[in-house]
Amino acid sequence: MNKSKIIVAAALWLVVAGLGFWLYKIIQDPVQFEADYNKRFKKTTERMEDVRIAQGYYLKANGEYAGNFDDLIKSIKNDLITEVIIKGNPDDTTIVTTYDTVKYYIKDDIELLATANLDSLRRIPFTGEEFDLQAAILKLQRVEVPVYELIAPKQKYLKGLKQEYWGLKEDLVMGSVYEATDKGNWE
Repeated sequence: MNKSKIIVAAALWLVVAGLGFWLYKIIQDPVQFEADYNKRFKKTTERMEDVRIAQGYYLKANGEYAGNFDDLIKSIKNDLITEVIIKGNPDDTTIVTTYDTVKYYIKDDIELLATANLDSLRRIPFTGEEFDLQAAILKLQRVEVPVYELIAPKQKYLKGLKQEYWGLKEDLVMGSVYEATDKGNWE
């Protein structure tokens, strides 16, 4: 009888330990997902803001936005921008206005916030997946406006995290090819 009581008590302790671990996992999994999500969200949006900066330079150099990362990165590494600096007011005839032309390479002027290596600009942090990028020209009334859209689908930036918690999370989108904006949907 003693032996059977010991076996039953040990089995009950194992059941209690298993239920305790299961309860801990039920509580901890969503908490861990949110911590991992917040880290990925922050790094991904920082990288997207770096793409916004790079696209601004591309626009200055080429008059339109890049529709793919190969062109964007190549431009940042190699293109020269020419700017005319106006000193004075060209509309005021009482003062002398001077024009100065300045040329510089984009790579010497650009300051990215979160991307040390230009070649990684195309990659979503933590997953190595590539952002979706497209560009277009919108015709608004009689004016043609260059636009771009950068998307980090949740299937890409949440890759490797438990899918059962993805429900309320959305794709991260910056810009639009349907309207003239470069804002992100998180801003």
